[in-house]
Amino acid sequence: MRVSVLEAMPASPPPSSHTESQLGETCTDTGGRVTGNGVYRDGGQAIAASGASVGADMQPVRSVVKLHGMQRRSTCGYCKTVDGSACYAMDAMRLSCQNYQDMIDRGWRRSGRLLYLTDHSDSCCCYYPIRTLALESKPGSSDKRVLRRWKRRFGAACIDSLLSDTAGAFDERQLRIVIDSAEYSDEKYRVFEKYQRVVHDEDDTTQQGFFEFLCTGPLVHCRQDVPQDVEHLRELLPRGFGPYHMCYYIDGTLAAVGVIDILPRCVSSVYLFYDPDYSDLSLGSFSAMREISLVRQLHLHIPSIKHYYPGYYIPGCSKMTYKSRWRPAELLDLVSFKWVPIGRCLQRIADYPGFCTFDPDLDARNIVRKQGETMKDAALALYSPKQVLDNDTDGLVVWLVMNGGGRRLRPLLVSDLAAVSTMYENMALQAYAAMGRDLAKSMVLLL
Repeated sequence: MRVSVLEAMPASPPPSSHTESQLGETCTDTGGRVTGNGVYRDGGQAIAASGASVGADMQPVRSVVKLHGMQRRSTCGYCKTVDGSACYAMDAMRLSCQNYQDMIDRGWRRSGRLLYLTDHSDSCCCYYPIRTLALESKPGSSDKRVLRRWKRRFGAACIDSLLSDTAGAFDERQLRIVIDSAEYSDEKYRVFEKYQRVVHDEDDTTQQGFFEFLCTGPLVHCRQDVPQDVEHLRELLPRGFGPYHMCYYIDGTLAAVGVIDILPRCVSSVYLFYDPDYSDLSLGSFSAMREISLVRQLHLHIPSIKHYYPGYYIPGCSKMTYKSRWRPAELLDLVSFKWVPIGRCLQRIADYPGFCTFDPDLDARNIVRKQGETMKDAALALYSPKQVLDNDTDGLVVWLVMNGGGRRLRPLLVSDLAAVSTMYENMALQAYAAMGRDLAKSMVLLL
């Protein structure tokens, strides 16, 4: 079952020194001019400084993130080690789907507005991103057992239609699956609260916590590159790329919600919660198969969408290794950022359980880490960002949030940051190195 509340998230995100609304009040500085809704224009280029939404038919403005730098986790959610590892964290005020697609292909994940990247040089667990080649995926033996159970309950025609490349018509009175906006409702919260209380033995769930975790986020819906003349596609992508709730209704009652991000090249699974009264249906397994079929359905109209991203594969953790069931699968080499067939990765993981690379081109460097030791080569972007950037910081910019009579943004070259703060300088260099120069330059990085 997909029951992880948050893969690799810090215990609590560090407090921000400002809010979105404050940033949106006034953004002026250094020859720039203010336009409506706090958009700073410099040289004809608009920089969004507030978190207000953008119309889904528009190409989103530049992503805006607030850097927090390295953060220590209090307790690992998987092996329960205290202070087991750290991650680089940032809050996203606005995030384009294309930027997030590029980030998850470099090992990043999100929880609500929090974006995080694990420090693999000194981590109690290894967080290897995994993806399924959905166009070639077939159910395994355990999934076939689940499907037989669903077909007995709801009928073969219904289940076959839901999992086919082109969904057909069937009687929806017993089972109905709806791709809904990722918005709060009391109905969804009741299922989430019951799930957390019964499955995870958590009795402190709040509506605000649910809203912030699964119903609000920085991703901006965008219909660019989404065909507008396909009726079926309007049901699958009602608002274009972006976050959605896949709602499962059984006999008219909400039974489960799969939280997903539909991005330009994949469907990314965020979380699943369900009513424990339906535990006998193995909703975690079925929802994964349904999301894989969604990739295939979208691919018919958007060829770039080919993969299903279930999150992280964590060796030795049964809650996370099950994700390798859906084959063919690939793991991301976290040094070269190349996807490698999982069959070539598993033996190397067994030989080096602390951390290892999978890319044959890196074998000469032999980047591996045994458990209990530190191997900074495994996270050069965080420990030697200048080396990753070839000591070339020309043209790299961050934005300082200036306090005072109004919130103002001041652009500053990273090469000049040492005179302001060596901590800020390192934080900015880490961000550029960890995201990649081109990706980071396309975004607005706030300090």
